[in-house]
Amino acid sequence: MIEFSRSAIIKCLGVSALVLGLTSCSGNGVSGPPTPTAASFKGNFVFSVAGTDPTDGDYFVVGSFVSDGNGNITSAVADYNLGSGIDAKVPLTGTYTVSGEVATVKLTDGGSTQDTFVAPLITSGSAAIQSFDGDGSGTLYAQVTSGFTPIGAYAYTVKGEGQGTVTGSGQLVVGPGNTFATGMLSYMDAQTLMTYPTITGFLDTPEQGGRGQAALVGNNLAYYVVSPTQVLMIGLDERALLLITAMKQ
Repeated sequence: MIEFSRSAIIKCLGVSALVLGLTSCSGNGVSGPPTPTAASFKGNFVFSVAGTDPTDGDYFVVGSFVSDGNGNITSAVADYNLGSGIDAKVPLTGTYTVSGEVATVKLTDGGSTQDTFVAPLITSGSAAIQSFDGDGSGTLYAQVTSGFTPIGAYAYTVKGEGQGTVTGSGQLVVGPGNTFATGMLSYMDAQTLMTYPTITGFLDTPEQGGRGQAALVGNNLAYYVVSPTQVLMIGLDERALLLITAMKQ
């Protein structure tokens, strides 16, 4: 018969207890991050997309929506500059689903028209939008409207299509009455350089939800507040396809 000393028995029991403790810890290990749900995509958002439609040709869309955390889009509005024409201030409703770290958003005008896109879940900042109506892409922004006022100095960029591809930039100052006090614009349209050493226009006070009316050197625009220092503008004239990003200085 094999005999164990008292000290050996105590040591053995100690090792056994340690093994049991490690087994217990491994069985109740630190859990990973919670699985995203519809509640992970709740808030106010602005979206801007561009693409090409077989029927409407090249297009820009800028809009905003509110997601309720339960899979519903409770309010939304968007402006569409399409090859077939302008659809301004279109009220939308919709739903969304969450899978992994991605939200799929479906917006409808109440009729047969539905826009669908996917984007990463965000609570601040911005993220890339993919597969807008199949092939469109753009940006989703977490919207913050509090603290925004139109008055101030902005630097802005312009892109789009006129006689050809449009690219440009400029500065403007919105003064009392929300009209442009000073400013300039320079842009290329295909091979033609257009320069405005002074500009005219306005940036109206936005409505609830952060959408407002604007104008720049004769172009009618709608704009959406992204944050206290950023707005996105979309052209509402059929003669040109314009998207303007303006940042307060």
